[in-house]
Amino acid sequence: MKRYLLATRPWSFPVSVAPVLLTSLYLFAVRPETLSMWPIAIWTLVSMMLFHAASNLWSDFFDYRKGVDTDPSVGSPTITGGILTDRQTLIYASVLLIVSLLNGLALMFVTACWPLLIFGAVGALLIVCYPWLKFHALGDLDILLTFGILPTLGTAYVLTGELMWSSLWITPAFATITVAVLHANNTRDTVRDSKAGIHTFAMLIGQKACQWVYYAEIWLPLIWMTVCFSMGWGGFAWPCLAAVVIACLPARRNTTVMASLSRGGTIDTLDQFTAQHQLLNTLLLSLALVAQILFF
Repeated sequence: MKRYLLATRPWSFPVSVAPVLLTSLYLFAVRPETLSMWPIAIWTLVSMMLFHAASNLWSDFFDYRKGVDTDPSVGSPTITGGILTDRQTLIYASVLLIVSLLNGLALMFVTACWPLLIFGAVGALLIVCYPWLKFHALGDLDILLTFGILPTLGTAYVLTGELMWSSLWITPAFATITVAVLHANNTRDTVRDSKAGIHTFAMLIGQKACQWVYYAEIWLPLIWMTVCFSMGWGGFAWPCLAAVVIACLPARRNTTVMASLSRGGTIDTLDQFTAQHQLLNTLLLSLALVAQILFF
């Protein structure tokens, strides 16, 4: 059981928790009538985490088959480190994907939100196609859609019964950090990926541009929340701004690590550091939104 849990890369789960949790709390804050839907929000969160686990395993299998992951000390050790065989990984990924789809169908029937079928189908397609998209420099876009825009709109739909575009006000507060997790991974692996014959976005733009893209991705939430609060957009109260300011502490550390590339440094664990940043950012924003629900 421990091996199968480790194979899902649980350290990365903050990137799938963030969109559902933060969108739910944001809606509870700006539309208090949705607060009664909190059990459905939890159900949606479980569905998203199952999708994420399936996505991680699916990616590991194809990275191994393509020759991208060959060393357990760099990249995912699921197969190269002997946690699971490639066959076990493929079966496990397929089972989790099927379970997550069935769970999504059950959620759709309970809530009578039939358009959820579209969200689920698109999400499953993005997961299945992720290895190909990643190998053709579109992985970052896939992650932005899969763990940013799509779950935000899907969560808002299941809680309100409508396609609520205004829910996207919360998305920049977390989504680009999620993309930064992948970007840090791909920036680190440019040499190995090149030998494997794939073409990631990081390979196309070069090291210097990779560094600036990463800086933008992890600092955008602070800039976004500052602008929204200053302009009165999105209905955010001051605790939300305070939350992203505090979350800048790991952002500053991660910026320093990425900057070390120019001096011959390494970023072997920057993807995990970025996931930790996402975890802190999510926790702080969640507390801020709870405070907004209770006191504003």
